[in-house]
Amino acid sequence: MLADAIRLLLFPALMAFAASSDLITMTISNRVSLALAASFFALALLWHMPLAEIGLHAGASAAVLVVAFTFFARGWIGGGDAKLAAATALGSASTSCSTT
Repeated sequence: MLADAIRLLLFPALMAFAASSDLITMTISNRVSLALAASFFALALLWHMPLAEIGLHAGASAAVLVVAFTFFARGWIGGGDAKLAAATALGSASTSCSTT
C-alpha cells in the first residue's frame, strides 16, 4: 500500500518539477533523472521483482537513451531531455508491475 502511494505521488511530482524547470530555465537537473531511476530500482526491490525483469526494464531504458541521444546529437532535443526520456522509460515501466 505504501509502495503504491509512493509510486503514484513520486513519479508525477518529479515529472511536473522537470517540466516546470525546463519551461522556466530551459534545463532539466540530473537529479530528477537520477531520482526517477533510483525510485524504480528501490520499488522493484520492494516488490521483489525478478532480476531478469529488472534487466529487461534497464535494457528498454538503454534503448530509449540511445535513440534520445541520437536526437540530441542531431540538435533536435537537449541532453537533459534525452536523460529524462530514458529515466521515464525505466520509471514508467514500473507502473505496470503488479503487487501480487
